[in-house]
Amino acid sequence: METAFLFTLTTIFIIESIFEVRYYAQVRTIFLRPGRAVLNKRVARIIKVENMWSWGSWILLILMFILPERFTFLLICVITLIETWVVYELRSARNYAERINK
Repeated sequence: METAFLFTLTTIFIIESIFEVRYYAQVRTIFLRPGRAVLNKRVARIIKVENMWSWGSWILLILMFILPERFTFLLICVITLIETWVVYELRSARNYAERINK
């Protein structure tokens, strides 16, 4: 049962990672185009958090292979939870950027 749950969370993490890259690219494209809106504090914070999380997630993923098996369950839960939050924030930043640039 635990293996199935870990597999499910890992699959969710991989899918969310794809969306994270996609939303991040869209947000950067919207704000880097000439004549577009100025980057506000909230969107700048989200981009900063996403950059830090990119490094942090790699470190946590490497730790998953180094740490004993009993920590794998907790680590994948934490990684998936943080990834979900980052994707949610990037999606809201993208929607905000599209709304103010229309």
